[in-house]
Amino acid sequence: MIRKALIGMVAVLALTACGEDEPPGPPTSTIYVRNDSSTEANIRIKFWAKDFTKVSAGDSADVTFVNEEGINAVQVEAKSRKQWDDCWVTMNVGQTIVVYDATERIGCRVE
Repeated sequence: MIRKALIGMVAVLALTACGEDEPPGPPTSTIYVRNDSSTEANIRIKFWAKDFTKVSAGDSADVTFVNEEGINAVQVEAKSRKQWDDCWVTMNVGQTIVVYDATERIGCRVE
């Protein structure tokens, strides 16, 4: 009888331990990318991210980054895969950067 009670208590404790919430991670922010150009574009948030996010021609992506300081504006760089030409914009968190074919280069605009 005592053994059944102990097994029951252990089961209850195990189930309640599984329901605990994990501590929240660092705050993050997101920008959105739409690549309307004819080449793959590599996107990176200047001063925040070391790695580029690759976005194929005609595709879209989300770039999420740690934003512990709550910054609202970031500089975003786009590089084309064809010629490694680049463009950059200053944009607010939550906006969309659109990469498009400009005259002999890629161009960037914010929507």
